Amino acid sequence: MRDRSGLVGAILLVLAGALVYLPLTHKIGYSHDDWYLMASARAEGADVFHDIYSVDRPLRAYVLASAYTLFGQNVLFYNLSAWLFRVLSALLFLWLLRMLWPAYSRWTLLMATLYLIYPGFLSQHNGIDYQSQILSLALAMLSVALTVVVYFQKNMVRRVLGICLAVLSGILYLGLVEYEAGFELMRLTILFILAGRVTFRYREKIIATIKMWIPYSLILFGFGFWRVFIFQSDRKATDVGFQFEQLTRYPLQTVFGWFIQIIQDLFDITIAAWVIPFAQLTNFIQRWGGILAIMATGLMLIALQQIKRSSPQADEPQSDNTREALLLGIFTAIGGLIPIVLVNREVSFPLYSRYSVVSSVGAAIFIVAVLTRLNGKVLRDGILAGLCFISILTHHANAVKHAQESEQMNSFWWQVSWRVPQFEKNTTLIANYPSVAIEEDYFVWGPANLVYYPESQNPEVIQPGLFASVLNEVAVTKVLTRERQEYDNRRSIITYKNYRNIIVLSQPDLGSCVHVINGSQPEYSINEPDSIRLIGSYSEVEHVLVDESPHAPPEIVFGPEPPRGWCYYYQKADLARQHGDWESIVGLGNEAQEQGLVPLDAIEWIPFLEAYATMDDIDRLTELAPVIAANPYIALQACQILGAASDLSEQVREAVDTLYCLE
Repeated sequence: MRDRSGLVGAILLVLAGALVYLPLTHKIGYSHDDWYLMASARAEGADVFHDIYSVDRPLRAYVLASAYTLFGQNVLFYNLSAWLFRVLSALLFLWLLRMLWPAYSRWTLLMATLYLIYPGFLSQHNGIDYQSQILSLALAMLSVALTVVVYFQKNMVRRVLGICLAVLSGILYLGLVEYEAGFELMRLTILFILAGRVTFRYREKIIATIKMWIPYSLILFGFGFWRVFIFQSDRKATDVGFQFEQLTRYPLQTVFGWFIQIIQDLFDITIAAWVIPFAQLTNFIQRWGGILAIMATGLMLIALQQIKRSSPQADEPQSDNTREALLLGIFTAIGGLIPIVLVNREVSFPLYSRYSVVSSVGAAIFIVAVLTRLNGKVLRDGILAGLCFISILTHHANAVKHAQESEQMNSFWWQVSWRVPQFEKNTTLIANYPSVAIEEDYFVWGPANLVYYPESQNPEVIQPGLFASVLNEVAVTKVLTRERQEYDNRRSIITYKNYRNIIVLSQPDLGSCVHVINGSQPEYSINEPDSIRLIGSYSEVEHVLVDESPHAPPEIVFGPEPPRGWCYYYQKADLARQHGDWESIVGLGNEAQEQGLVPLDAIEWIPFLEAYATMDDIDRLTELAPVIAANPYIALQACQILGAASDLSEQVREAVDTLYCLE
C-alpha cells in the first residue's frame, strides 16, 4: 500500500495554519513599525527601504521593496504573504524531519505541527514589518533541509548543486535576520547525528561531522566576516563591537550572565511559552475561538490517528532515534538563544517573543521526544492535545487583540479627520490612545502623515510634515520646561519635534471620543491620564487649520469610514466651536438627539452647553443639568467654562449659576 502520510501531513499543516492564523486576518491593520515603514514608502516610494535598512540589515530592503511593489499599502496581502511563508517553513521542516526519521511519520508530523502553532511567537500578524523575518525562517528551513538532501544524494552534480543552494539560502536568511544564526548549530547537530549512524566512535563522528560541515561553514564565517569587518552598523542593537564591549571589560561576569540567561530562556521557550502568552491574552478569548480550538485540535488528532493506522510502527520510535531527537531539540533550542544572549537581549512575552522563533524549532522536537518516553498512550495524547489546544487558543486571542487594536486605531484617526480638516505643517502631536501603547513617536506621526501629509516635505531626505512625541515623563518635563526643537535622524527619517509647538489628542478610554485639547480652555474627562492634565494647557489648538479642505483617511490603510455615531457629532460640534459657529452646534445637537445619541463621557457635552448658553436656550441647559451634576468634576468644569463666557445674557448666567455651579 502506498504511503500517503507525507501528503496527509502536508494537508494537515496547511489546514491547521489556516485555522490558526487566518480567521481574522482581514480585520488586522498596521501596527508597530508598520507605521513608519508605510508612511515613508507612501512619501518616497519603494526605494525608500534601501535608505531605511542601510543602517543595519540592507538585504531587507529588497524584500520590502518587492513586497511594496506588489502589495502597495494593502496590509491584507502582507499578512497573507507572511502566513504563506510561515506555513512553507513548517512544510520544509516536516520534509527535513521525514528525511531524518522516515519510518516515524506520526512522530515527525507532531513536531512540525507544534512548531507551526508554537504559542510563544506572537508577531505573525505584524505582516509588514515581519515579512523579512518570516521569509528568513522559510529560507533557513530550506537551507538546513538541503543539507540532509545532499547527505543522502549519490549523484555528484546534484550534491554540488544542493550544497550551492543550501549555502545561498543560508546566506540570504542570515542577511535578513542575523539572530537566526542558531540554525547553523541545528545544521551541525544534524550532521553529527547522521555521522553517528555510520560510526560509533566519538572521535570519528566529530571528524566526519567537520568534513561534511566545511562547505556550509561559508554561511556562518562568510556572513560573520562581512558583518564584523566590512559592514558598519549605525544601530547599537546590531553593532557587534558595541555589544561585545562588555565582554572585554568583564569577561567572567559576562559569560556567567550569558549562561544564566540561556537557562532562563530555555525554560521560557519550552514551558513558559505555553503559559505566559495564554495568561496575558485570556481576556481576548471569544466563544467562537474555543470552538475553533476544539475543532482544529480534533482535526489534528484525527489526522495523526489516520497516519498511525497506515503506519502502525510510526508511533513508537526506537530509543536511538529518541536520543537523536532529544539531542537535536536541545541543541537547536540553545543555538537559537545564543545569538540573542550575546547581544544582551532575552526572550520575553509579548514584547520580545520574536527571539523565541528559532528556538521554537528545537522546543517542538524536544517536547515530542520527551513525551515519547512517557508511559501511557492516553497520557501522551492528552498532553499533546492540551498543548495544541492552548496554542490555538493563544493565537486566536492574539488575533482578536490585533483586530481590536486595529479597529481602535482606525476609529481614532477617523475621528481626528472629522475634527481636524488640516494640521499646520511641522506641528508636534502628543497623543493618548485608549488601549494601544505608544512605544515610539512614529506610532503617532506615521498615521497622522498618512492622512494629512502623505508626501515627504523635503526632496533630499525622508521628512514627514507632522512630528510627534511619546507621552511619558521625559516628554511631560520637556513640555513644562518649554524645551526647544529636537532633531532626530532615525533610519534616515528626519524629524524635528518641538515641545513649544504641540497639540494634544487624547481618547481617555474606549467609551470616550477623541478630544483635541484646547490649552486656553482645557476640558478633561474624569478618566483623563494625569500626564494629559499636566500638559493640556500647553496644547495649541490654533495648529488646527479650520478653513482648509478636510482630509479623509485612506481606506486602504484605515478602513471605511465608521458609522457616524455620537463621536461624529461631537467632533463636528467641537470644530464648529473653534469657528464660533454656535448655530451649527445647536443643529448638530438636535440631529444627535433625534437619533437618540448621547455621550458616555459627560465632558463631551461642553461644546453643546456653550452653544445652548450662547443661544439663550435655557430649556436645554435645564434638561442637561442633572446629567452634568451627576459628576461633580464635570459640573465644576461646566461652571467655570460657561461662567467665563463674556456674551451670555443675565438669565442664562443665573441659570448656569443655579444649575451647574454646585456649592
